[in-house]
Amino acid sequence: MDLRIYVALLVSSVVATLLPELLEPLSPRLADITRVLFVVWIPSSIYLSFRLLCRIIGQIPAEQLLPLRVRSRYGIERRVPERLEHYITLITYGHTWLMLGYLLDVIHPLGFIQLAIMLVYTLITVVAFGKCLLIAGIDQNYWGHFFDLYTLSDLFLCISIRVFRKVVTLFS
Repeated sequence: MDLRIYVALLVSSVVATLLPELLEPLSPRLADITRVLFVVWIPSSIYLSFRLLCRIIGQIPAEQLLPLRVRSRYGIERRVPERLEHYITLITYGHTWLMLGYLLDVIHPLGFIQLAIMLVYTLITVVAFGKCLLIAGIDQNYWGHFFDLYTLSDLFLCISIRVFRKVVTLFS
């Protein structure tokens, strides 16, 4: 499967989530039916995109999946020219993040304006998506730009948990 087709598939599924809002003025009942169908379709879309990501990463030649920074034999670090392959895991995560957010909004509208809910939601989904990549056997060298996001989120989540434990211990 070509990478451009895969990205188009991800973008089209995100755009399809706008369908209920477009149908609302025309037929509120049809919009409600599409929301109910999304409860089944969104997890299926996430699973399909993740499985296709695993297949695509297996098909990309190793030369194209070089790390973003390479050390020369003289110890000088240089950046590799960026390609779509470096962003494919990050694009798949973005698709997963948007779809899970929409699914949570369909199940229980929280109003995604609250910053604290979004921050916790983002941290948990980044770490969970990274753990799914590890379980699927995708080497961290092939994560591209998502690896930086995963490392920062994992570090922040671990520090937050330790601080929370210290505060609980302090007050108990």
